[in-house]
Amino acid sequence: MQSITSGQTVSSPVMHGTASLKNGQILFGKVNKVSPNQTAEVQIGHQNMIATLDIPLRTGERYWFQVQQPNEGKVVLKALDSPNLNYSSLKGTAEQLTAHLGMTPEPAATKLAEYILKNRLPITKETFQSALQWLKAADAEEVGLPVIKTMFVQQLPFVKEVLMHYLHRLKANLSTNCSVALNS
Repeated sequence: MQSITSGQTVSSPVMHGTASLKNGQILFGKVNKVSPNQTAEVQIGHQNMIATLDIPLRTGERYWFQVQQPNEGKVVLKALDSPNLNYSSLKGTAEQLTAHLGMTPEPAATKLAEYILKNRLPITKETFQSALQWLKAADAEEVGLPVIKTMFVQQLPFVKEVLMHYLHRLKANLSTNCSVALNS
């Protein structure tokens, strides 16, 4: 792993609002410019950060970064090793994300990773593993993905009970709507 220390406090580039970056969160970013004074402009999502480099990174290249514990008020980003996967496709990027999270490559994990990437949701290894396990256990991989997004966007506690509550409400609404449609 290679590290980058951000010289400024930043809000999350992957969530709407001003939530802080969280320890362990994995982000995909592009190095826009490397300066001779060991700093670089790194773009993560729609936000640019000035980062202090302790290793060489190349301008124009994309890297996976993992947020580490803040050091003296600065966000530390670690550049993760990048296996040779295709970044140009969503599936390739999703496969790389699952690899960085140490997950077994399987269709359900890739689908969850694609959804997280498309919707720019913050992710840690723990939240990814939990979401995947809950969606499989509830047999709700398709309808559960928007619920996962709701949990992140509304900053709800990321616990199984919240997911199950929203899934139950969603299924009840679908059942009611089907009954109304059949009776019409």
